[in-house]
Amino acid sequence: MARPGDLMCFGMLRDNRLLIIIAQHDSTAEAQAKWLFGIDDEQEGAFRFHDNTERELDAFGAQIFEALGINVEVRDDTYLPEMIGRWGYRFPSNEEFAAFSQSSLTDVDPTHDDPDDVVIEYYDRSYLLFKLYERAVIQHDYDAAPFVSDGVIDVDSFTSFYTSVRNRRMSRAGKVLEIHIAHILDARGIEYEAQAKTENGKKPDFLFPSQAAYEDPAFPEEQLRMLASKTSIKDRFRQVADEANRIRDKHLFTLTPGDVTHPKLAQLDELHIHLVMPKVVKESYDDLIQGETMTFSRFIEEIQGLQADRPQSLTLL
Repeated sequence: MARPGDLMCFGMLRDNRLLIIIAQHDSTAEAQAKWLFGIDDEQEGAFRFHDNTERELDAFGAQIFEALGINVEVRDDTYLPEMIGRWGYRFPSNEEFAAFSQSSLTDVDPTHDDPDDVVIEYYDRSYLLFKLYERAVIQHDYDAAPFVSDGVIDVDSFTSFYTSVRNRRMSRAGKVLEIHIAHILDARGIEYEAQAKTENGKKPDFLFPSQAAYEDPAFPEEQLRMLASKTSIKDRFRQVADEANRIRDKHLFTLTPGDVTHPKLAQLDELHIHLVMPKVVKESYDDLIQGETMTFSRFIEEIQGLQADRPQSLTLL
């Protein structure tokens, strides 16, 4: 299926396996492969060597490798005994897990530190701790009720086991990210309402300043904002377009490098959806995409400015 102009990467793994990646030109996969391996814009037919031997993987890099079927192990197990002491071998709620992740970063201050840095620190730490704890839980559950006996697999038990692991992974990341964003907004005294109801029962992730203000026809539309939160936008950004009809220009927070392509940016522009990213993620894109993207810190400054300029009579509780 490869075509001229596509990207081909050859990577030698530590166990001497050869990894070959072929990504379609101008696709999300190509952008993520370039970001992952530190590849600048390449001209067609060019070949270059990139040494990533000493590079440390963050949560985003680990997720890309796992999507390729390459397992990434967490080496630092400092917090594992404390997590097992707190929760045993049963996952806590997303709120509990996010709060623990935040509290483990004692040198991060969501009130005064750059929100771009804080949200990345929170997300990375949550991912690390989840990987560490999940591995311990899976091993414990398997030891308690293995689905392989004398070389024979109990298919029903295996299917149930796999499904529970997959569903937990799929539901965790997005929800925990929302909790981290809310924690930063709370620390900065920003008025908002999470999961407020708008037209047709839609529930935008964050509505500023409140649902009551949104429902009040006397409240100026230019004072309203909406922020959707998605770890990776893929094609799900379309659902953001009709989550709050009073707000023409909507904002979408995302933090996956290489997730936005030029065709996808054009589709977002047509729907009046503006991207919001932490600075380090924004800088992973080219000048065109960066020019159409707002940092998380800048978005918070805009909301704080609206809140400060708003007459007291317009603040609805």
